[in-house]
Amino acid sequence: MTMKNLPILFLVVSVLAIAACSSVPGVGISGNATGNTVIDGIEVWRPGPPPRPYRVIALTGREGPDNSVSYYDEEVSIAREARQRGADAVIIVNAVMAVSRMDMVGGHPILAPKVSAELIKYE
Repeated sequence: MTMKNLPILFLVVSVLAIAACSSVPGVGISGNATGNTVIDGIEVWRPGPPPRPYRVIALTGREGPDNSVSYYDEEVSIAREARQRGADAVIIVNAVMAVSRMDMVGGHPILAPKVSAELIKYE
């Protein structure tokens, strides 16, 4: 690679990084028009909170395997944790494709889905 190609490489990596930061709500999950879905009996709210009073009982997060393109497995895992901890619902606070490491051979970023959530109990 020559120095002349570095600006192009930087531009491509930047565009990919910015595009990876966007989330795709509802991928592989059925839902309704109210802003929530149900996974294993637990309501999963995105992009905002439910319209009724609640209290946060825990914060949690999951990071998926490298090069995964879906948030589904992480959301299922969070919903199961919510059920085990006695939560009524989950609010997805953040779902992004994060750089998990750099490829040592090609020098490009390896992305993985990362989901952060609040476990909530209705009042």
